[in-house]
Amino acid sequence: MDPYKLTLTQASRLIHRKELTPLELLESLLKRIDSLEPQLHAWVTLDRDNAITTAKTYSKEAEKGELRGPLHGIPIGIKDIFYTKNLKTTGGSKLLSDFIPPYDATVVSKLRAAGAIILGKTQTTEFALFDPAPTRNPWNRKHTPGGSSSGSAAAVSTGMCPAALGSQTGGSTIRPAAYCGIIGLKPTYGRLSRHGVIPVSFTLDHVGLLTRTVEDAALLLETLAGQDPLDPTTYSQPIPPYRTELNNPTTPRIGIPREFFWNHSSNEVKENIETAQKRLADNGAELTEAKLPRSFQAVHAAHRIIMTTEAATYHEETFQTRKEDYRPKLRALIPAALLTPASAYLKSQRIRNLFIRETDSSLRNYDCYLTPATPTPAPEGLESTGDPAFNAPWSFCGFPTITIPSGLTKNGLPLGIQLVGHPFDEQHLLQTAHRCEKVLTPKSEPHDTD
Repeated sequence: MDPYKLTLTQASRLIHRKELTPLELLESLLKRIDSLEPQLHAWVTLDRDNAITTAKTYSKEAEKGELRGPLHGIPIGIKDIFYTKNLKTTGGSKLLSDFIPPYDATVVSKLRAAGAIILGKTQTTEFALFDPAPTRNPWNRKHTPGGSSSGSAAAVSTGMCPAALGSQTGGSTIRPAAYCGIIGLKPTYGRLSRHGVIPVSFTLDHVGLLTRTVEDAALLLETLAGQDPLDPTTYSQPIPPYRTELNNPTTPRIGIPREFFWNHSSNEVKENIETAQKRLADNGAELTEAKLPRSFQAVHAAHRIIMTTEAATYHEETFQTRKEDYRPKLRALIPAALLTPASAYLKSQRIRNLFIRETDSSLRNYDCYLTPATPTPAPEGLESTGDPAFNAPWSFCGFPTITIPSGLTKNGLPLGIQLVGHPFDEQHLLQTAHRCEKVLTPKSEPHDTD
């Protein structure tokens, strides 16, 4: 097997066994990038020379049995809103085209401490908001890869790197992961530090993980989770051994909240989710219809008010002097959002608190909810990154979510399911996701039909 095809877990295992060197893995990934990057545009900055130097050093260490951690010698892609010391962080914007951070984001520091090699920075929409990145969907270049973690999803999907960091404020991890046929995990709000991450919305932002298997997502979560004194929104919740618990034989109890999600899904998405439900039931899962809390009706409007108000506030000072350097969608959003009445913002936060309480109560009868990951497959065209309506509610309440590939459309585009778990109970969410992965994930690879 070509090393670029290895999952994160497989590569880690082979490096620890001295059956693969970090340099061999990196060289395979760079060859893959050189082949695909001109068509897909997944990367902003590729730190080739430094990655090669680091891989040579880590290969010598591995040969002597000196391993830095579970990710020793494994190259990882970093969404270009995460600070990376001595490596440009542009936020997908002209305004930061030459910005080189003086320190790493906390999660980047944890990757390095675990032995990972920072391969480079992946494309993002401008400041992780609405103006699309140049990245193309690897399954069909005429379609969006989703956003805002566009480059991370495309890079992982095609084997340019075994895993990448993303982020999510609305649907920016789950949606591109679903569109590109991979795993996307958005942990609980406060599970991963956001220190050193350019913010969209301080009260809604999450760090996201993009991988090719659930086991890989569990490995990354184990590595990165934990309280950070530099991020006051993080919590000191225990970090279970996620990987060792994946095959727990407990029968999952899954709630199906149909009313909103089925009403807004395309026919192919409906057919896919019905098929997924049947396969999971045949595999022993307990599936019952669930009712969304009443406050769900106001979630999308309240989410947008909070997100846009906080985003505009972050950019307000810069916007006054460099308005023309912003791209069109963000340039139009900022002045309008700055006019949001304080009463509307506060009411939206009250709705959020109510939705958290009501969702926590309604989810108690289940291990997780199951919904389609997106209303449609990846839309054609690069003017939009797709609809985050199925993901935004769970960013709004901060509950953990994961998407698992569940099939292909007639035109060969990926479809995914979304699981929503209990706060800080990623353990059971990952267990259920692992079971779904075994039953649902199609055995196919990206192919450009252009």
